[in-house]
Amino acid sequence: MKINMRNIVFSIIIIICIIALNFGVYWQFFRKTNTLPNSNTHSSSINQEQLAKDFKNIFNNNLDYQGHNVNISGITKLKADEDLIYTWVSKESSVENRYDLNLNIPRVNISSTSTEKFNDNIKNIYVNKANDIILHSTSHTVYTVEYVSYINTNILSLVIKSTLKEGNNPQRVIIQTYNYNLSTNEEVTFNQMLEIKELEETYVKDSVLKTIENANVEARKPKKFRI
Repeated sequence: MKINMRNIVFSIIIIICIIALNFGVYWQFFRKTNTLPNSNTHSSSINQEQLAKDFKNIFNNNLDYQGHNVNISGITKLKADEDLIYTWVSKESSVENRYDLNLNIPRVNISSTSTEKFNDNIKNIYVNKANDIILHSTSHTVYTVEYVSYINTNILSLVIKSTLKEGNNPQRVIIQTYNYNLSTNEEVTFNQMLEIKELEETYVKDSVLKTIENANVEARKPKKFRI
């Protein structure tokens, strides 16, 4: 029973990553053309297995302009000598029997109300967690933070992936996304991204539920384990 529950939890983690990949990374970042397949062909046009394999390799802690000539004349930077997204905290630290940290925590280098909220959120989630581990960890903890950011037309997108393994607890993988319209200097919401990418909310929800359902079915199937 414990093995089955562990499989289900692991499967759900994978599903979350795949969902973030398909809808938060693939459509925002890798589709450079304006021609999008209709909702009936999404599943067949995306090789989920290959995307899942490539997922872990896309987090390079950089900003990719994807060849776009971005007009930032209306953008006020927080730090003039840094890019629109830069690595704010870079730290690799290890203390035996306590923690292993590998941190690349980004900062949105734009002065606006929306990006101030982004940066406060990033600090509260990732910096505070790292400090808590350093000061209070009582069991061996492995914590990594990495990111990737892209500009697609006038949309700046930042995706942060963190992994956390505390003692004997299951490893957690968390994906957080931030989207910002460089033309209007405003946050782009999830629903707005769906409109921009011509994706129907109902289709996305149905796809998520179907994927989770399939994952649970697979997780309950008998599996062979090697000792």
